[in-house]
Amino acid sequence: MISKIYFSTAKREIYNKLLKYMVFTTNIVERFEKGENLADILNEFLAQGLLIKDQLPSILRLILVERSKLPYIDTNLNNSFSDFSNMTKYFQKWNALDLVVAYYHPTYGLLVINPKNQSHWDKVHELKKDEYLIVYGRTKIGNNQIALKGIQAFFSLIENKLPEEDPQFILPEVQEIKKEPEPSKDKTIETKKQDLSGMNITPKYSVQVTNELFHNGNVEAWKNIIEAYHTKYPECKVIVYHEGELIQDLNSLFKWGKVKHGGVIMFQVVGKDIKGVSRLQKYLYEGASPRFETFLKKDVNKVLNLF
Repeated sequence: MISKIYFSTAKREIYNKLLKYMVFTTNIVERFEKGENLADILNEFLAQGLLIKDQLPSILRLILVERSKLPYIDTNLNNSFSDFSNMTKYFQKWNALDLVVAYYHPTYGLLVINPKNQSHWDKVHELKKDEYLIVYGRTKIGNNQIALKGIQAFFSLIENKLPEEDPQFILPEVQEIKKEPEPSKDKTIETKKQDLSGMNITPKYSVQVTNELFHNGNVEAWKNIIEAYHTKYPECKVIVYHEGELIQDLNSLFKWGKVKHGGVIMFQVVGKDIKGVSRLQKYLYEGASPRFETFLKKDVNKVLNLF
């Protein structure tokens, strides 16, 4: 009888671990396929203790190679390199490129690096001659040839050479024509539009954080709200700013303690026929408050019906 209980418990524990791993891996894949850099995601999970370094090689291969079939180059370095600030500047400018560097550090083991993220390079200090690394590449336009050129540009910088830049390394961004919105007497939101090459853009609207801080729950609420808006209005795009900086990845910015009670987050909408901005601001305000959990209640693979 004892042995049956033992094996039943063991099977249940194995099942629970397997289920947890599947959910965990699915979350990584979903975030990656929505445009986040895989190195940013993995380092976040490592810091939270949700991942161990032994899992990194299999995750990198599963997502980047087997699933996404991205180009990569692996090599032993021909020289040492330590000018990471210059590297970061280039890749922050090349906003269409999304590279992941897998570097085998002699002391810390495998490190995964987003070349745009200076904090990742701070852990490295110096890449030394003959050390081994792999660089995987993708682009926001899904062009593997351009991604491969981006990888080659990375290695040119490593070798202290001027990189060969391709125009497709950079995505054109919609620039706002600055015009201060007039205050509304009845305190409702009036959408002020400017014609930009056939597109319209609203002014920046503010959303004050009323939760004790803007934590992971608030992040997921905002992601679900914005996803619902994009689903209802597919020709419109919500753009988020914080402290004057364009935020392309909510997860990478709004971590614990980053944006606290009383902080302000800005957003605007770009599109041909902009609608629903007043309701969007209302929902984003709720998502930044202690009532954020309302926007977490949705079925898997379904979108909230908000608009």
